[in-house]
Amino acid sequence: MRSSSLRWILSLALLSITLPDAHGRSLLQGGPVCDSKAVWNISSCAAATGEYGTRLPQGQLQPVGTSLTTGVANAGIAGPTFSTLPKGGAVSGGSIGYTTGGAQDVANFRANLNASYLPLPSDVTFNGIIKDYYFDTTGETSQLCTELFCPIYSIGTSPQPALVQAADGPDSRTNASDLYMAVGLDSGIQADQFSRKKLNLVLLLDVSGSMDSPFNNYYYDQFGVQQNLTDEEQRKTKIQVAQEVLTGILDLLGPEDRVSIVLFSTDACQPLPLGKVGCLDVKALKADIERDVKATDSTNTGAGMKLAIKTLEECEACLSADPNEWENRIVLMTDAQTNEGAVEDLELKSILEDAAAKGIYFTIVGIGLDFQTTLVELITQVSGANYFSVHSPGEFQKRLVSQFNYSVTPLVFDLTLEIQSPLGLASEDGWRILQAYGSPNNDSTLTPDGKILSVKTLFPSPKEDAAIKGGVVLVRLLRPAAANTPLQLVASYRDRTAFVRKRPASNTTRTVPAGDLGATGPGASYQSSGVRKAILLARYTDLLRGWLVDQWQVASNATGPLPIPPTLCPGFPTLFCPGPQLEPLSFLSSLSGQVRDCGLERWVAPRACIIPVPDVVIAPQLGEWERQSSPLKITADARRAFQDFLPYFQAEAAALADTSLDQEVAVLEQLIALPVS
Repeated sequence: MRSSSLRWILSLALLSITLPDAHGRSLLQGGPVCDSKAVWNISSCAAATGEYGTRLPQGQLQPVGTSLTTGVANAGIAGPTFSTLPKGGAVSGGSIGYTTGGAQDVANFRANLNASYLPLPSDVTFNGIIKDYYFDTTGETSQLCTELFCPIYSIGTSPQPALVQAADGPDSRTNASDLYMAVGLDSGIQADQFSRKKLNLVLLLDVSGSMDSPFNNYYYDQFGVQQNLTDEEQRKTKIQVAQEVLTGILDLLGPEDRVSIVLFSTDACQPLPLGKVGCLDVKALKADIERDVKATDSTNTGAGMKLAIKTLEECEACLSADPNEWENRIVLMTDAQTNEGAVEDLELKSILEDAAAKGIYFTIVGIGLDFQTTLVELITQVSGANYFSVHSPGEFQKRLVSQFNYSVTPLVFDLTLEIQSPLGLASEDGWRILQAYGSPNNDSTLTPDGKILSVKTLFPSPKEDAAIKGGVVLVRLLRPAAANTPLQLVASYRDRTAFVRKRPASNTTRTVPAGDLGATGPGASYQSSGVRKAILLARYTDLLRGWLVDQWQVASNATGPLPIPPTLCPGFPTLFCPGPQLEPLSFLSSLSGQVRDCGLERWVAPRACIIPVPDVVIAPQLGEWERQSSPLKITADARRAFQDFLPYFQAEAAALADTSLDQEVAVLEQLIALPVS
């Protein structure tokens, strides 16, 4: 009897210590508490910790086991409720290619247009827009890729569309074509061989005051009302949508992944220390977040970044883990309205660069119409970084879930494409890259002599037959004086292990004979549909960015030319136009007191060449990161330029037989229909 009673008492005692607490936490069999009770209100959290940057006490990490409260292994882990992708597992079907880091969409551009707001020039980038499309750069001589990475080169020549559309028809002014080369980003990896790495993940959530604004409005002014959301959607705030993103990511994690949550506003605090997902009751955790996380105070993004990075730096197992097995990543959910602490873009960028040097990478999920893309474009020009935009409730489930495994698993680093001059030919007399498209840092990726293009990171991307989603980098080439000069290319890159361990890069050399480099006279020729589509979208992006730079000058009542750095002055506009302008732009001028500096009065004009806007010219309009809205307007010159460009775009879309390009036709038609301001 005593023995039986004793067993009953011990069983009761054991059961009592395994029951979940008020926040749904439970103990694992044979071990202490996996994690501490979280405090989700940031003010309470800061008070509990005493000062910014400290954490609530962290419990010991335990292996995944069986919870005595349910008797089922990992019972607290909620399975994916809106994703067919396995947690950390392989993505089935076909093969994969690559796409670049940085912008993964132009959703902010499209959402602002739909809401009749004027987008920022940084809202639309070639790097972002190509992520909506598939590119097949293979040709008759292409070989099957069997390596981790294979560049596929494809040449295209095309005259400037505005000159061809001239009222008097093509003539001597179109006697030269622009020369482009697309670099397809192919891989020999089969989709069923791909598996995302296990994650050491910090979810970094902006809970500043701007996140409490209605999702469809700008926080720093109340101009305009968006019309395309339901009443229920319009009642949601940005913080509520950010919570959807955060809890949606939790649903995608597996039991072996480690996760932490950091909140920031004026200060930063870590309510959930780093621990294995298998130790958590995910359902209860999500309920806590949805109920208790509130927006308050200012936006100190740097404080949040530093605490998130510190979390992974202090995890010895994280930094020493095999990069072929583990990924150290921080997912930052924010509207990027930084106004306290580290507010300079270079300071924030240096935080990400220092983290990347230690193998800790960032994904930024932008929340809301007023997401500050200018800042994020600048700070994500580092290894391993990418960013998305979310502009309606439920969008994370619809769009980002399917990309999650790819977006947190960079496979190729430090890709460089170098042009080498043939023996006996001086470097300055050889081939030159005039403009690069597709890398998140278009200006800084190209050396001043135009010989070396660099791309920080490639992420896996889905592939349909030979076409890769977003799988292209495009360069515009300047021919050498000697027409028979071959193009010699050396591509080099590092895989995950070589990058983290600082090992030498792999490289391949390719020589393109002069005869394969396209015609030098009038007319168009394309070695693949991929290069043709890339050229079309590059010109489209350049035209949109030029219009936005001009329009923001008008909106801000700015006068005088936009300054261009001295190193770029010789190329604007002369190197970017194959013949005389039909209506001379004559906007190249010297800026007083600055030797060799120059400026452009306007970037877009009717019957003129399309000229790329350097990233360095696109600066914040407010002098700070708190983005304000401006009504959607267009000048007479820009409207005429879009009217000239539309027939070319429609003809190219028809030739490519890609109906997904219709969304860009709709954008052009929408802009043409605007009243002239």
